[in-house]
Amino acid sequence: MGYICPVCGYEELEKQPYDEKGNESFEICECCAFEFGVDDMLYTFETYRKEWLSNGAKWLLPATKHSDNWNADEQLKNIVKIKPMYIPYNRPPKP
Repeated sequence: MGYICPVCGYEELEKQPYDEKGNESFEICECCAFEFGVDDMLYTFETYRKEWLSNGAKWLLPATKHSDNWNADEQLKNIVKIKPMYIPYNRPPKP
């Protein structure tokens, strides 16, 4: 098991999306296609997630999907496992 995507809950990212200083990994999630350090300049995790879901929650790399019975709602539950939540370097932490 790898790192969890804070957008879609995919739990096999190779790198932590942001390090402890908030520096981005520039990894692209194989599931939702969010690129850390690029897409976060235009979207919050929530707005990107909403758009991804409204477009059918399509996989960027379908071959990495482990099952035909994959369920986006179940995968999204992984997001609560992220502690603390990743904070991109260009956004100050919320008080």
